[in-house]
Amino acid sequence: MLTTKKMNQLPHPNSWSLLFGNLTQLRKERIQFFMNQQKELGDIFQIKVPTRKVIVVSNPEWIKYVLVDNNKNFSKSFAYDSIKIFLGNGLLTSEGEYWKRQRRLAQPAFHKEKLALMFNNMVEQSQKCINHIDSFADTNQSINLNKELYKLTLDIVNNTLFYNEVDNTTDRIYHLVSKASEIISKRIDMPFQLPDWVPTLNNINQRIILREMDELFFSIIDRRRQKQESHEDLLSMLMEAKDEETGEGMSNQQLRDEILTIFVAGHETTQIALSWTFYLLSTNPEKYKIVLKEIDETLKGELPTAINIRGLHYLKQVIDESMRCFPPAWIMGRKTIEKDVIDGYEIEADTNIIMPIYVVHHDERIWEKPYEFKPERFAMDEVKEKHKYSYFPFGGGPRLCIGNNFAIQEMQVCLAMLLQKYKIEIDENFVPELDPLVTLRPKNTMFAKLWKRN
Repeated sequence: MLTTKKMNQLPHPNSWSLLFGNLTQLRKERIQFFMNQQKELGDIFQIKVPTRKVIVVSNPEWIKYVLVDNNKNFSKSFAYDSIKIFLGNGLLTSEGEYWKRQRRLAQPAFHKEKLALMFNNMVEQSQKCINHIDSFADTNQSINLNKELYKLTLDIVNNTLFYNEVDNTTDRIYHLVSKASEIISKRIDMPFQLPDWVPTLNNINQRIILREMDELFFSIIDRRRQKQESHEDLLSMLMEAKDEETGEGMSNQQLRDEILTIFVAGHETTQIALSWTFYLLSTNPEKYKIVLKEIDETLKGELPTAINIRGLHYLKQVIDESMRCFPPAWIMGRKTIEKDVIDGYEIEADTNIIMPIYVVHHDERIWEKPYEFKPERFAMDEVKEKHKYSYFPFGGGPRLCIGNNFAIQEMQVCLAMLLQKYKIEIDENFVPELDPLVTLRPKNTMFAKLWKRN
């Protein structure tokens, strides 16, 4: 019979505040805190957080246990409460049978054959981005790469969701989504969150943005229902979806929650991944040459198609390696429903499990020279040798990000078209400092210069 150890026997940091536990260190260091503690304490340890039980797990096998093997005993962690205020019961935040139903309804819209229908939109929006920034090429003027890629990814999501129906409200959507993302980041960064009814500046702004978002997106849904028109866009696919078990579709509230989830969760992560990829290519000229050669030989000066983009194997490796180096979602959380056992420790019910993706992606026991940019790690033979959960930028198990294939395709198109057109040089003064909140943003603005290649 296997003996288990009590959770209070888990190793923990030696120093903490009586009032704040390890929160002060976490807010100050974030990623480095987890990196240091893993080296000192191992792949499972406890941290002190006021009013909450929290353990950190960074072994791929135990991560698989949480996300896959025993996933029914793990719900979303407390961190998602800060997101739920805007996203409601969308796929990212919902639980249980409700989540299962929403997943069944939404899944067909993200099948590969549907992605092919969205491909041309990705090409079209990337071309618009090129048209916009082209005047900066060969002028020695810098563009704000973060900003341009942010707008590009929002354009893609906007037109994928609503076709060309909401062009007149595009700027308003950008404003609202940007403000919502900003407020969510602030909520997560606060050690203690005051109730929403307390009239703090953040809470007041939150209510204003939430009201405006509801007005806008409910009006779009109502208009689509009244017209009874169908488009080859995500909104129509979601509106037409019927539950196989009940025959029911999504209510307006459910549609609103999924739309907001796609906007808020879907665009910024892709923009961040693209920004870091351009940075890594710019600072690794040999890898840059290889990917340019592949693009030129595969596309032959033509626009990417759903067929020829499949030949950009090295570009896909570049994307995978970029998300290993700088995973857009750098941390993941779950919470035990009932008591469980991990690595011989009896984990109490209602314990938050933190899985620091960045730490696993930089574990030198798994990845040789983990801070080097080496896309060749993701050649097929190399991948087969790695534990599946040594790399999990989109999560895993039943709750694997539903938009992962959409995001990969989007990045392939954007990168292929921009790299085909321009030589992109990141400003030499850019310092790649990390700003890990909800996503792993660069702390400093990433400026770049463009030089036409043809």
